[in-house]
Amino acid sequence: MINESLLQPDTPSALDICNAALSKIGEAPLDALIANESTASRLCVLHYHPARRETLCMARWTFAATQTTLDSVSAQAPNSLTPYQFTLPADCLRVLDVECSEWKMQGRRIHASCAPLPLSYIADIENTDQFDPLFMDALATRLAEKLAMPLTGNQSLRQNLNQEFHKIILPQAATVNAVQCFSNDSHPLLDLLRKTKSPSCTEECE
Repeated sequence: MINESLLQPDTPSALDICNAALSKIGEAPLDALIANESTASRLCVLHYHPARRETLCMARWTFAATQTTLDSVSAQAPNSLTPYQFTLPADCLRVLDVECSEWKMQGRRIHASCAPLPLSYIADIENTDQFDPLFMDALATRLAEKLAMPLTGNQSLRQNLNQEFHKIILPQAATVNAVQCFSNDSHPLLDLLRKTKSPSCTEECE
């Protein structure tokens, strides 16, 4: 008889994600992430956060999307098209939307024609409690790609993981997250599709 208590999911952790990555390349799981222990542990500690930040930057993850309003930190010449300067939030990994007609980025600053400046961005989320399942799978795959060569020396495995990440896992996750951005689980293209009639459709179809 199966002990149902063993089937209860635990809160995911960085260790869980690292072990999922290791399983994708046929490596044994770790008991802990300690930088000065096994080679696998050292490599996971080295690559986990870079892989996490890279994966966060690659899609419009709803759990990491954040909004704020920036205050101007300085002004340029009055005749400039973008006279106001704004420093990006410290946790900003990727700018999503800027509510301003004229703006440009230079380094970690935004130059804009209006102030204050409403901003949407992807935040550097470290708390695994906030990760959604699709992101965790994408992160585990990205991390596995980084671990494949140093742990297995298998170039084909690394290439297969790269293709799986970019062609399957990330596009699927990005699509689901795009749908979740809108109410009633509806992507804006669905409105257009609903209004598109088939040749046999009558006025009642609308």
